[in-house]
Amino acid sequence: MKKIIFIISLISVLFLSACHSYSPTEEAPGFLPDYTILKKVPDSPEGTQIYTYKNPNVNRSDYHAVLITPVMIYQKANRKGVTDEQIEQVKTELNAGIQQMVSKQIGLTNTAGPGVARLEVAITGAMVEKQNPKLRNLIPVSAAIFLASKATDLDKKQPVLIVELKFTDSVSKQLLRETVTVIKGENFRMQSSSTEEFVALAKTWVQQALDYSGGK
Repeated sequence: MKKIIFIISLISVLFLSACHSYSPTEEAPGFLPDYTILKKVPDSPEGTQIYTYKNPNVNRSDYHAVLITPVMIYQKANRKGVTDEQIEQVKTELNAGIQQMVSKQIGLTNTAGPGVARLEVAITGAMVEKQNPKLRNLIPVSAAIFLASKATDLDKKQPVLIVELKFTDSVSKQLLRETVTVIKGENFRMQSSSTEEFVALAKTWVQQALDYSGGK
């Protein structure tokens, strides 16, 4: 159980899901610039809901490199055994994974400039109610996993994990793409019993977000 709590807390970041199935709440930190423009992806992978937006006035050929901002982790160390060292370890592994994914499609750079897009990624947990499908409250990733692992009935209240990413122009800050992936509790409740397993799952979710945002 200590591993589960720790995994959970390893990445708790900001956001909420958007559009049509879930809508932002007052607690939303506003990671994405505009949730109302997101459209639901009809062929989302089983156990997930993906929403995305692509700026119609931007072409892939306009960009030759991506500047990746370190993944956002809002989880803090706590009395349940989550340490700053553990959080940094997870953050490091995820950052490396994201760089590897993106580098397969486009060059990477550490410098903003013309033709360079900026990629930002965040992960968090939330609780939703099926009768009134809105994000009721944002919670640490650790809490979402813990609740999912203990839940016997997810019909009324469901813990979810949320991955949000956005591409912006590194100079003008113009929005190029944005994507929200909502992962239902049953899709991770039995698969996150260790830190390594959680990191592997998180990488899969980020890869899906990149693919469905047009990252291919």
